[in-house]
Amino acid sequence: MSRCPKKPLRSLTEQERNVLLKISRAESQPASHVIRAKILLLVASGKSYTQAATSVVDVLGMRFHS
Repeated sequence: MSRCPKKPLRSLTEQERNVLLKISRAESQPASHVIRAKILLLVASGKSYTQAATSVVDVLGMRFHS
């Protein structure tokens, strides 16, 4: 059984992009918000949901193991 395809992310406005960038760089935001913001920015730049999630998890894994 195959999965249903994900709906593509609509284009972000400049204001939305700026808010997501601010959240993705914030040290005082909950980690789940930072991760979600990073994934949304990657998907908005053209990566698939899977590629975006994998790249964010890979970075977190490297930080954990160093």
